[in-house]
Amino acid sequence: MRVSVDFEALVTFDCTYGRWTVVGDSLRVFVEKGLVLPHCKLVNDINGVSLVRCEKGESARVEHLFPVHYIYDAARQAEYDEWESVDGLLRARSQGGEWVQYISKSESSYAMHEFVGGCWFVFVGVSSSKSTVVEYSEDRKSSSGLKVMQELASPYFLSVSSEKYFLEGVLNAPPGPGWMSWEIHANSFYMEFSEN
Repeated sequence: MRVSVDFEALVTFDCTYGRWTVVGDSLRVFVEKGLVLPHCKLVNDINGVSLVRCEKGESARVEHLFPVHYIYDAARQAEYDEWESVDGLLRARSQGGEWVQYISKSESSYAMHEFVGGCWFVFVGVSSSKSTVVEYSEDRKSSSGLKVMQELASPYFLSVSSEKYFLEGVLNAPPGPGWMSWEIHANSFYMEFSEN
């Protein structure tokens, strides 16, 4: 399913990105996890399906679109696949299956940052793209010192005005794993979800 969304509304910093492909004038980048959505609602109209930014009170639960949906507690470095809040206290199940009961409302609130993934970012009418990947060492805690730069340019779209998109985060696919910065110039952007 193709979903239109304002790229600038998405928080794409610190996502984990996977494989990527170039097909014709389109660049497709898989978002494994770490994407943060704005307050939004799903709108179906003659132009197709769109995620539209809105106020918090108008926001609808759109995370069901994403195959990957979780909360992350940075203090505990724990991801939770399932959770509930009872009287402001978080009770959550980790990826390993164990349940954790929080006893502090402030800790509970801090841990309830929602992230999604399992979708494709599709950039159409790509005129150029430049990525830099700083490879991780084997322990994935520091840099190996190797930096890989990749550039892509299309002579068919160089004269066409385009938008600038910027991705930054972990790249798990070659030439990674490593920390990636990627600038893409393209005419348009949308997200794509598997129909499986």
